[in-house]
Amino acid sequence: MKQIRMSILLIAACMLLCACPDNNESEHRYITILNQSDKAIVWQPQMIRNGETNEQFDYRKILGGLINRDSLYKFNYDDRENTWEVGLNNHYLQIIVMEAETFDKYIDEPCDTIRKYVPVLHTYQLTLEDLQQMNWMVVYPPGE
Repeated sequence: MKQIRMSILLIAACMLLCACPDNNESEHRYITILNQSDKAIVWQPQMIRNGETNEQFDYRKILGGLINRDSLYKFNYDDRENTWEVGLNNHYLQIIVMEAETFDKYIDEPCDTIRKYVPVLHTYQLTLEDLQQMNWMVVYPPGE
């Protein structure tokens, strides 16, 4: 009888330990984007393989969305099974920042029109090492 109780207790302990989420500080699921400007911005993230360029992106696909002035947004990695450390292996993250008010005027227009009339305020091209140095926080406008 003692062996059965001990076995059940051991199995229960194993199940509890396996069910606990892994809280590994060396792996990151989020990047924080902080807008310290005096205007709302829209931003678009793209993963680009090292050595390639991506000059023709769809400006209408603002997946990141709107960040109001003096606000922040936590941007999570798309794949629930992985982290940014895995996702940025042989890739870099490009974040394109545009002024929200101007972008909203042209959101339904073709990409060529958007490229012509909505200026890109800043383009970040961030490697894993860059994000680690920035403590996983991208600040707009960038510091001097």
